[in-house]
Amino acid sequence: MIRKTINPIIILLCIIVLLPLSNCAQEELTSKDKVDLIDKASKLLNDNYVFPDVASKIEKHLKSQLLKGVFNSITNQTEFAEKLTSEMQSISNDKHMRCFSSNGRSVKRQKRNSPLIGNEYNQLKNEQGFSFCRVGIIDNNIGVLDIYGFPESKSAEKSVDEAMNAISSVSVLIIDLRRNGGGSPDLIRYICSYFFDKPTHINSIYWRSTNKTVDFITSEKVVGKKLTNIPVYVLTSSFTFSGGEEFAYNFQTQKRGTLIGEVTGGGANPGDVFPVNEYFEIFIPTGRAINPITKTNWEGNGVKPDIEVEAAKAFEVAISKIQK
Repeated sequence: MIRKTINPIIILLCIIVLLPLSNCAQEELTSKDKVDLIDKASKLLNDNYVFPDVASKIEKHLKSQLLKGVFNSITNQTEFAEKLTSEMQSISNDKHMRCFSSNGRSVKRQKRNSPLIGNEYNQLKNEQGFSFCRVGIIDNNIGVLDIYGFPESKSAEKSVDEAMNAISSVSVLIIDLRRNGGGSPDLIRYICSYFFDKPTHINSIYWRSTNKTVDFITSEKVVGKKLTNIPVYVLTSSFTFSGGEEFAYNFQTQKRGTLIGEVTGGGANPGDVFPVNEYFEIFIPTGRAINPITKTNWEGNGVKPDIEVEAAKAFEVAISKIQK
């Protein structure tokens, strides 16, 4: 009989690979764990949430639900994070507010899926790709600026300058935000500066920690050529969220562009992630967006497009409007 031997190196590699997986097993939550988590989460909310009165209501609701046994059957960390998120949002109606478990940040916003985009950009000419956007030109000198997010970095501003230079001579521009989940309000302001001739107050954010409001005003000068006189069409989807919504809302309220697509996700309050313990984190909105024209924002309601169509059809509708 032939005896097969296993290479010891393979065994060692298997052990190395499997060790981290064994650590992924979640510890079951006890009743004491859940009480402790809700106590700590409530304190973080009371200390940091932009609406202190709502934070107090959330605390009362969570503790009431705990006493009613709503959390009794949940021992899995991921499921508890999901349930806690649901219960908090039932009071706050704040879509940024959510809880994460330690194994991979379990709760994404409503487990959203990015919309499927067809082959509409296959014919892009002079296409340039960056980490957060891509640009190009299609027939009839129509520019396309497809923005996935707004990273917070100086290098991102340089990428914006390069992207805008690539479409500096287009006759009309389509800005695609259908897969945009948000990002830095500073980069949003920087990009918007290319579309307004004079300094324009586009957004403000009130921060609870400082009790101050920061205004975001476009710059009079940019590195490249401004596109202040061409028509702009902004594409949205239900996936468009947070900073992506602000960008669309800026163009809509300033009457600088036509929004086409779906009502956006409805998250307007920026914030930060706070550790609850070694297994859980909670994202708490610590600020509130305030539009200078409407004096409000899109929290809970989303941004309603000027022309409401399915996200997958938004590009086609924009082209038909341009060609009329």
